[in-house]
Amino acid sequence: MGATLLDGVVVEKHGMVAAGALVRQNTRIPCGEVWGGNPAKFLRKLTDEEIAFIAESAANYSNLAKAHAVENAKPLEKIDFEKVLHKKFAHEGDEHDSMLSVTREVPPELAPPSPTPAQ
Repeated sequence: MGATLLDGVVVEKHGMVAAGALVRQNTRIPCGEVWGGNPAKFLRKLTDEEIAFIAESAANYSNLAKAHAVENAKPLEKIDFEKVLHKKFAHEGDEHDSMLSVTREVPPELAPPSPTPAQ
């Protein structure tokens, strides 16, 4: 996100550097603190909810990386064929990308859980 960390910077677990920050040489960002600016300085402590979200966010990025790796491994011929199929069978209401003429599918690991029927 455009942050610059100079030589010797240490960001401790659950430490956070804001977008566009410039962290000076040999600075230590302590656990649970947010630093930002140019030069970076302490802004505030992270809340317990924000700290808990760090692990959740990392898992989401990992799942997205896996989904992108699968898509990027496809040969061009398969991608072109899928575009034709998606264009032919696309319906309104689908996650349709008109620029690429493809329907985006949510990978199962990123899909929200299905509601359970009331008993």
